[in-house]
Amino acid sequence: MSNPLVRLNFALQSFEDLLSAAMSHTTEYDTLHLLANDRHEISLLCVLPEDAHEGDIISLSVTHLVARDARYYVERPLTLADIEKGEVQLVLVEIGFHDDSNEYVLQLMLHGLHATLKDSAEFDVLITPYESGFVIPVIAAKKTTKSHDFRQYLASFSSSFLSLF
Repeated sequence: MSNPLVRLNFALQSFEDLLSAAMSHTTEYDTLHLLANDRHEISLLCVLPEDAHEGDIISLSVTHLVARDARYYVERPLTLADIEKGEVQLVLVEIGFHDDSNEYVLQLMLHGLHATLKDSAEFDVLITPYESGFVIPVIAAKKTTKSHDFRQYLASFSSSFLSLF
């Protein structure tokens, strides 16, 4: 299943400039509808601002409306190739159902030297997980033999006994 990439911009789009408004995929005032793919991922294409430099860090954090911590987070340092291309693709992973609501706030940030915030933009998003959403795989508990348990019990008993002296 392939979903079209959502394009995020730092700059606010001008509605007076028809070309700018027509070429815009998103603005800060739009509610984005994001659909996870069959690998439980959402890919976002982030347009870099003019003041982006090699080594800056671009990040996305997605926080539920009633939460304090980011539910999904991704960051990466910019390379010279990213700067020349003018955009970078970021992927949110392990998208699943967590709450009754699927409404989130997405924050796009660009950090420069010494973690200074250079640019930031916020978007309201509705996230729809793929089918039943990402489920953490359960790893079967390793069964221990009785002899191992008995040896462990004896070792803890003997260390407790020796600690008395």
